[in-house]
Amino acid sequence: MLKTPRRPWSFHNLLFWLLFYQLVSPVLFSMPSARVIVSLLFSGLLFSTVYIINKGSKIFISTIFLMGLTLLLFWMDVFNLVSFSLGMSSAILCLYLGLIVYVLSSLIFSARHITPALISGALCLYLLFGMFWGMVYVLLELLHPGSFVGALLIDPVSHSQFIHSFQYFSLITLTTLGYGDIVPHTATAAAFCQTEAVIGQFFMAVLVARLVGIQVAAEFGANR
Repeated sequence: MLKTPRRPWSFHNLLFWLLFYQLVSPVLFSMPSARVIVSLLFSGLLFSTVYIINKGSKIFISTIFLMGLTLLLFWMDVFNLVSFSLGMSSAILCLYLGLIVYVLSSLIFSARHITPALISGALCLYLLFGMFWGMVYVLLELLHPGSFVGALLIDPVSHSQFIHSFQYFSLITLTTLGYGDIVPHTATAAAFCQTEAVIGQFFMAVLVARLVGIQVAAEFGANR
C-alpha cells in the first residue's frame, strides 16, 4: 500500500519545478548553451518527483532505478554519446512518468482531508499527466516519423526542444485548446490525441468530484 509522503512540502516543491520548467525552458532555447541548461532544469524536475514517494514504499527502489536510468540515457543523448539514447531515454521516461502519475493518483484519491499540499499534488498530477502523454507522442513520432506536423516541429535546435514541443502539444490537447501549430498527421496520432482529450475531461471531472467529496465529508463529520 502506498504511504503519504513524509515531506508535506514535496508537492509544493514539485509544483514549483513543473511550472518553472514549463515557463523558463522556451525562453532558454534561444540561448547558445540552452541544451545543457534546459537539461539541468529537467533533471531537477525528475529529482523532485522522487520526494513524493515515501522511502518505506515498495516501489521506492523501482522509482529510483528508473529515474537514474532515465537521467543516464538523457545526458548521454545531450552529449551525443550513444545514437539510440533518445529513443531509449524517451521510452524509459514515459514509463517513469506513468509510474509517478500512478503513485500521485493513489495518494490523492486515498486522501481523507484537504490540505494545501493535497491541492498542490492535484495540480502536479494534472501537469505530469500532460507530460506523460507528451512522451507518448515523442515515441510515436520517433517510431513513425511524420505522425505530427506543424511549425514547432520544423528543424528543432535540440532534442530537448523536440521533447518540449510535444509536451506543449500534449497540454493544449489536454485542455482542448488546439492552436493548430502542431497537428496529428496520421490516423494513429489522431486516435491518441482524441484519447488524451477525452481522458483529460474525465480526469478533471473525477478529480474535482473527489476533492469536493472529501470537503463535504469533512464538514459533515465536524457537524455531527
